[in-house]
Amino acid sequence: MARAFEGIRVADFTQVLSGPYLTAQMALEGADVIKVEPPGVGDQMRNRMIPSPHTSHDMASAFLALNLGKRSLAVDLKDPRGQQVVQRLLEQADVVVQNFRGGVAERLGLGYEQVRAINPKIVYCQITGFGAGGPRGTQAAYDGAVQAASGMMATNGHAQSGPTRTGYFPVDLFTGMSGAFAVAAALFRRERTGEGQFLDVSMLDAALNIQAPSIAQWLVDGFENTLIGNASATHLPTADAFQCSDGSVLMSATAEGHVKGLFTEMGLAALLEDDRFATTKGRLANKALVREIVAAEFLKDTAASWATRLGGAGVPIARINRIPEAVEDPQLAHRGTLIEVPAPEGFDAPVTLVGPSHRCGTEGPKVDLPPPGLGEHTAEVLAELGFEDGFLA
Repeated sequence: MARAFEGIRVADFTQVLSGPYLTAQMALEGADVIKVEPPGVGDQMRNRMIPSPHTSHDMASAFLALNLGKRSLAVDLKDPRGQQVVQRLLEQADVVVQNFRGGVAERLGLGYEQVRAINPKIVYCQITGFGAGGPRGTQAAYDGAVQAASGMMATNGHAQSGPTRTGYFPVDLFTGMSGAFAVAAALFRRERTGEGQFLDVSMLDAALNIQAPSIAQWLVDGFENTLIGNASATHLPTADAFQCSDGSVLMSATAEGHVKGLFTEMGLAALLEDDRFATTKGRLANKALVREIVAAEFLKDTAASWATRLGGAGVPIARINRIPEAVEDPQLAHRGTLIEVPAPEGFDAPVTLVGPSHRCGTEGPKVDLPPPGLGEHTAEVLAELGFEDGFLA
């Protein structure tokens, strides 16, 4: 048996977040991902995007997170020798992924039609902010700008704060995962038809997809979501964040069974005999009162205790953790979610990173190589492509 993408070679011309996340998913499933980087500077995430003490040796922590299992080939795409190397790489590749701003790939000789002329069976994935063509097709985009453009920010935040962006990168990473699925589907199609395919992946499209239920509420129901803070889209008073004696919890008690478990564990079971609290309709009509009663009870115990007590009663609830607390969750150790990766170039010891998000019964995803140093595998890849040692020197 073999992992899904063993024997598949990926020519990876991506930088920053969405593209590298896509190709990292393929590397975890066994693909030979060759990360093509500009000599001397490399991927922007190495040293120029997110602060890290490891930018001094071009291995910022965020770069490590997105480049597991890849090999780095440092070539100048504007140098004739670099172009020879890239052409030979394209001849042997199964997949090309690039996230240049619209029009740049064509100027570098890496547009789809140019690559297809070299390798007709190529699966070619292009990631841009707004998709190929159209009035915004050549515009640059980052995660925050697309959060703003897609309506995402308008539903994130409190009335007091106004619209806010998230503290992480949902658009970039969901775009990368969407692209990974698109590439997997195209490779499966090629197995059936023998044909390559052009894939046009848009960050804006991905941002709307990740909001699909909210978008449908507007398109179908004419209902526009507003800033509801930590409350639930259900608008139920038992689905919200609550302050405890030493922290906070986020609870989603939406079903009747949840509410019964909540009230019973809090010693409020008698309220279920009162029409104001006995049904969803009653609780919605008396939202402020329900919240006031429940909030007062939460203050009587710790967040961890409430999460344990109410979780045991079948209520969806969790303590609101900081990242240092979240990574200590015993469930992650049980799942093997955080993995130890061999020391990357410039490190004296292994590093711990987030591993794959799924498990397989057999031949599942795994890390074959640590994130690469800039150009770490150039000589190795050149030899595999048939070039003499020192060709790019």
